[in-house]
Amino acid sequence: MAQDENTTQPQPRGPPPGATAPPDHVGKPQVYEIFHGSKPEDRDGTVSRGPSEGQQQEHNQRPTISDGIKSIKSDDFLNVHQIPCARQGWMTGIGAGFVVGMGRYLTGARIPKAANWAAASFMAGSIIQFEVCRYQREEERKAMARVVEVMDRKQAEKKAKADEVARLRAEAREKAKQAEQKSWYKFW
Repeated sequence: MAQDENTTQPQPRGPPPGATAPPDHVGKPQVYEIFHGSKPEDRDGTVSRGPSEGQQQEHNQRPTISDGIKSIKSDDFLNVHQIPCARQGWMTGIGAGFVVGMGRYLTGARIPKAANWAAASFMAGSIIQFEVCRYQREEERKAMARVVEVMDRKQAEKKAKADEVARLRAEAREKAKQAEQKSWYKFW
C-alpha cells in the first residue's frame, strides 16, 4: 500500500498545471511545489538530472504486479490508519457489509451465502468510498491551488497599485518642492 505522503523533500517545479501567464507588473511569479510527484533518485539519494539509457528503458516499461508486490513493506500494514481516506473507506465498508449480510440472512439466505454477500459488499463499499474520498481530496487540492494563484495575483495587483500611488505622491512632493524654491518675482 502506497501512502500519499512522500518521504523525500518536494521539488519546486514551476507554476501549477493550467496556470496562465502572470500579469505584466509581476516581476517574479510564485513558484509552486508539487508534493505528490517525485523525481527518479540515484542509490545515494541524490536526484539524477537526466535518465541514462538503462534508466530510459526502465522508465518506458510498465510496472508489473510483481513490482507492486515487491514495493509492499510490512510497515505499510502498521500505518494503514495514516493513509488519507482509509478510515472513512473502512468504516463505510464495515457498515455496508453488515447491512447487506444481515439483509441477506434475514431474507432467508444461508449463513455462508450471507457471509459471502457481506464480504463482497464490504470490499465494494470500502473501495468505492476510498476512491470517492480521494477524488474529493484531489478536487479540493486543485481548488486550493487556484485560490492561492488568484490571491497571489491580487496581492501583486495591490502592490503594483500601491507602488504607483507612492510614485505619484513622490512626484507631487517633488513638484511642490520645486514650486516652493521658485522665486515669487520675475525679472522679465
